[in-house]
Amino acid sequence: MPLAKIQSDILRLLAAHRDPESYVAGSTPLNVNAPRYSGDIDVFHDREERVARAAQEDGAVLQASGYDLQWLRREPAMYSVVASRGGETTRLEWVVDADYRFFPTMKDDTFGYVLHPVDLATNKVMAAAGRREPRDLVDLLTIHDRILPLGAVVWAAVGKSLGFTPESLINEIRRLGRYTEADFRRLASDPPVDPAATMTRVRQVLEEAETFVKRMPTEKVGLLFLQAGNVVQPDPDRLNAYQTHAGQRRGQWPSSPEITAAMFERYNKKPSP
Repeated sequence: MPLAKIQSDILRLLAAHRDPESYVAGSTPLNVNAPRYSGDIDVFHDREERVARAAQEDGAVLQASGYDLQWLRREPAMYSVVASRGGETTRLEWVVDADYRFFPTMKDDTFGYVLHPVDLATNKVMAAAGRREPRDLVDLLTIHDRILPLGAVVWAAVGKSLGFTPESLINEIRRLGRYTEADFRRLASDPPVDPAATMTRVRQVLEEAETFVKRMPTEKVGLLFLQAGNVVQPDPDRLNAYQTHAGQRRGQWPSSPEITAAMFERYNKKPSP
């Protein structure tokens, strides 16, 4: 949970069409074991010329499998459709995205190929600083609790986007993150989102993130820190105890085979029922 049945069915149906340059990203994999339901499936591509081909091939498979398709957008860098079957609907989007990331995409039974959780997290932080969507704040708490403390995510995320400092990124999230109770009540979640508790927790997490980034040396901005095969939020007073990891085009695994193996084990581990 919380993949809707139609999303789970579509993802498995299209999994064979995914590859390291055509992979699932966005909120759907981020929330696959979290309370919030995502309203769409995002398929990212490293090259624009892959977008139209992927959308057309996936659309043909969906239609052959009995889905009704309503195309909303067909442009070179973005295709969007609403797929319906059996009274359920979901939206799919095929888009082009920058190929600069920390890790390569990962093979997955449900998604085919999916963006690494840490790259999902850094992308979401950048999204939360660039738009007003209450779902982003809920997802930031999911990231903080399940993937990596938000301070470390913010610290790494600015390596993907020139012009931000960690402090300015946090300030933008604060500036945009002003929502009403009704905004949160519209989110599909099981259990439902508690608006007051969510906003209180977001403020606390952003304060913790700000305290962390202010203690970090600027020459290491944009980096991740690894320890025993895990991406962690480091102790700023003991940075020599960690291995650093930088982003690059299409990502890279750590140089240590042991760390890479431990990371695969952690992120491919299925949660207990």
